[in-house]
Amino acid sequence: MLEFTILYITDDITTSKALIPQLNLPSDIHFIFCDRGIEALSIASDHTIGLIILSETLPHKMSGIEVCKVLVKTPKTSSTPILYLSDSSPIEQESKTVKQLSSRPSIYDLQHHILSLYNHAESRKELQREKNLVLSIVNKIHSPIFIISYDKVSFANQCFLDFLGLNSLDDFTSNYSSMQDLFLHNTKEQPSVLEWIKELLYEHKEKKVIMQNSAKEQITVKIRGELLAYSNEYLIITQDISAEELHEDKVRELFNTDPLTKLPNRFKLLQDLKEHNELALAILDIDSFKMINDFYGHIIGDCIITEVAKRISEYISHESLCFYRLPSDSFAIISKRHIEKEYFELIIMSLIKIVAKTPFIYTHIEDADIEIYINITAGIVFEKESALAHADIALREAKNTHQDYNIYHHDMRQEIAFSKNMEWIKKIKKAITNNKIVPYFQPIVDNNTKKTVKYECLVRLIDDDNQVISPYHFLNIAKHSKLYESISKIMIKKSFQAFSNTPYEFSINLSIEDIIDYKLFDYIKSMLAIYPLSNQVCFEILETEEIQNYQEISNFVAGVRELGCKVSIDDFGSGYSNFSHLLNLSFDYLKIDASLIKDIHKDKHKQIIVKTIVTFAKELDIKTIAEYVESKEVYDYISTMGIDYSQGYYFSAPVATIL
Repeated sequence: MLEFTILYITDDITTSKALIPQLNLPSDIHFIFCDRGIEALSIASDHTIGLIILSETLPHKMSGIEVCKVLVKTPKTSSTPILYLSDSSPIEQESKTVKQLSSRPSIYDLQHHILSLYNHAESRKELQREKNLVLSIVNKIHSPIFIISYDKVSFANQCFLDFLGLNSLDDFTSNYSSMQDLFLHNTKEQPSVLEWIKELLYEHKEKKVIMQNSAKEQITVKIRGELLAYSNEYLIITQDISAEELHEDKVRELFNTDPLTKLPNRFKLLQDLKEHNELALAILDIDSFKMINDFYGHIIGDCIITEVAKRISEYISHESLCFYRLPSDSFAIISKRHIEKEYFELIIMSLIKIVAKTPFIYTHIEDADIEIYINITAGIVFEKESALAHADIALREAKNTHQDYNIYHHDMRQEIAFSKNMEWIKKIKKAITNNKIVPYFQPIVDNNTKKTVKYECLVRLIDDDNQVISPYHFLNIAKHSKLYESISKIMIKKSFQAFSNTPYEFSINLSIEDIIDYKLFDYIKSMLAIYPLSNQVCFEILETEEIQNYQEISNFVAGVRELGCKVSIDDFGSGYSNFSHLLNLSFDYLKIDASLIKDIHKDKHKQIIVKTIVTFAKELDIKTIAEYVESKEVYDYISTMGIDYSQGYYFSAPVATIL
């Protein structure tokens, strides 16, 4: 604790010292007494003084008035408050820091003035400590941050100075005459920097701008701003994206182009589909291409793909059509402008016959030429909504009915979807009846001990071919067909049975549907009566935007915790993540979403988000678990972040038995 030092200059040191205990001052207030003016000036120059109490009459050469005049003119003490004890007429106020009191002030009066100045000094110390802390944090942030005040830079962190090649903020003025020199923009459309910063704030979004450093080199950055409260200053945070801009064209080409045929790819097709209001789309697929590829080899397979692309390109070159390579052995054609449906159908029909008419000749160096005949099937759609999916449905229907092509119609989708869903409902019912809904177990590792301490129980369906089916394929259908409750109960019972004679903790996933089903809570109580595992089981609640009725969820959490069970929030950080979930609900564990953990060692934005989540969780005494730890690199990185546990394929895939 830093002391608050008071220099007491008085003609009666003994009486003044006796007065101090009666004032009941804080323990960190320290007094230095002296009765000589010259000595007092020496002490003031050698110490950090918070307050000076000065008597008018001093027994030696310098009077109190003379000492006061020297103190208010000395730089080190010019701002130090002075309580001047005198009954004579007021002294000439040469400094606002001088306050005149009676030569013998009352204890209350003296106490009041000392405490008032002491509290003011403490407040200034606290503000300075907070300022130093903020500056320390801001200077550690690896993004340029600065504050604009009236079209001038009033503050910049070290990263900003390094970013522009400046040694200090003072160098900014010598290199930039105004903010206009820092940002390059169209002054006709945006007359001032402040104007487009205000626009940026109003729109609540980032903006891409060009800055120029002290060497007049241009730097492309993303920028966002915040208006600081109770001021006209703007906090600006930037992110250098020059490297991304430099390679943008090349990356765009890689994203949009198929490397084998040099045609636009599926990604480019999806972009172009958004730009067409009236649409004609056809997906063309080479029949039995996998068989051809397997029989003749990938080299000949690639040659066939290339030759098909060439023939189709030549055939449609005179039409206003766009041609794309889709994954594997498929292609797509769309119209650039309005086209009659009958004419587009005629083009596709003719194209199929022309491509199939002439065999593909592959010239082998040693053997005779190889002739390969192929057929093409097409699916056609004439509407924009879900065009690609609907064209694919039409293609599948054409193949199933052995037609050259098929045109999508709405009944086709409903029949196919209905048929598919009915098949899954039969599979789920059969799996429930035949005891084929089972838990798989994935270990969770303590990051400190590197040992498995928990398991997550994950639902699986075993089909008639003994294939293990993940919940992605059947769980939603189960929810819509009132089979989901049965699956939840099976998972709870089998998980309890599996861990009844083990020391491990285990977790069971529960959806919002499970939580609001009061019957499931009763079932949990009944299972705990049979299997007393309340100190081992944890119920994982999937974090979702559906978390709206906190009361029902809060009741469930409180209920299972009262039973002695633990509760975890799953997939935290996904979708519409809300930290208020942690504040409103009492959780024991927090699972950080896989999307944030994947490649975290290479993604600075993910690192910042995860660090924030971990810090927040620790403040609430919630343990954290990292999902999707798939590699040593990821595990080594997250082990340094204070995350308590890890789970993922780096340790083990979900398995049928506890390891």
